[in-house]
Amino acid sequence: MKNNANRTLISGGTVVTPTSEIENGTIVFSDGKIVSVEAESHDSPDIDATGKYVLPGLVDLHGDDIERHLFPRAGERVNTTVALDRCDIANASAGVTTKYHAIAFEDVPDNNRSIELARRLAEHIRDFNCETGARVDNRLHMRCELTNETAVDAVSQEIQSGGDLVSLVSHIPGTGQFAGENTLTQRYNLPDGVSESSLQTLETRRNGVSETEVISRAREITELASNRNIPVASHDDETVSSVDNAAAIGVDISEYPLSHRVAQRATELNLAVAMGAPNVVRGGSLWDGPDASQAIKDGVVDILCSDFRPQSLLSSVFIENGDPLKDRVLRVSTAPAAAAGLYDRGRLECGARADLIIVDPDPVPSIARTYVAGDEVYRSG
Repeated sequence: MKNNANRTLISGGTVVTPTSEIENGTIVFSDGKIVSVEAESHDSPDIDATGKYVLPGLVDLHGDDIERHLFPRAGERVNTTVALDRCDIANASAGVTTKYHAIAFEDVPDNNRSIELARRLAEHIRDFNCETGARVDNRLHMRCELTNETAVDAVSQEIQSGGDLVSLVSHIPGTGQFAGENTLTQRYNLPDGVSESSLQTLETRRNGVSETEVISRAREITELASNRNIPVASHDDETVSSVDNAAAIGVDISEYPLSHRVAQRATELNLAVAMGAPNVVRGGSLWDGPDASQAIKDGVVDILCSDFRPQSLLSSVFIENGDPLKDRVLRVSTAPAAAAGLYDRGRLECGARADLIIVDPDPVPSIARTYVAGDEVYRSG
């Protein structure tokens, strides 16, 4: 790793800025910030990026991959500190330099999700930084299940403790991605051993909360977050009226809208629209949602999130869709950073934080090096 006080010069690669793609360009950073972006190469750089791409570090607003590190298989639970460290390494190697861990504040029978676990994870994430061994900038995305009053209270407390992003969730059976028979079992991947009474209790509790109460709780959380300059997202907007309600109470981001029309309406209301990078890589949604690639072509997607697969962010950048490379890069760097209020990063410009990645395109796009605030935190073998 280079000391931030040292000047580092990377030259020879294709440098992608918010406005251009500079072939054989040069980027210089010192003291954790970019000091020069040049449209020419240097003969003796610190890092020769010839044949590679130099991109801003990826900003992931919604990644719940920490769950897979905590619970790698049924019945196995990994120590939280170890799981967070492994998740951190995985994200650094995927080019993610700012990570919003999407933690579910909800209680689900035997699903490895609970409000108590969410509280503990929130505490670990807040304490996990470069001084305690973190490679990337780890942040807390609080997913608030509005049908659960205890979850609302817990998220309210976390907002005051210093969360970074809130999303408003109301997973009510029969609506949105929870429509159809046995959807609770399918969506939560509940094992066969879960009793029908447990699922019935969950379903009854969620169905027992009126729409008026859900909106009231959403307004309460949004006001608390806004008072602390914490951005708020609505999750799984199902109808035009639901996204209208979200905009009316001050929501900033529409996360995973469930139809093209809803995404279009969110765009009309100047909400940032976020969809999944795995959707783009896969060529469609797993849950009958809108095709993200088509939505991008129609101009109703601003941000791509990793959802559960951090490697998908980089992959999405190199899937041709008719857009210039700089626009594909923007959706996984500049745009999510701006939506989160992080104007110091997500772009290769003078004065920006030196979060950047060097990408080797062959045989498939992969990370050669990752820098966070000027420090090299990952290098491929």
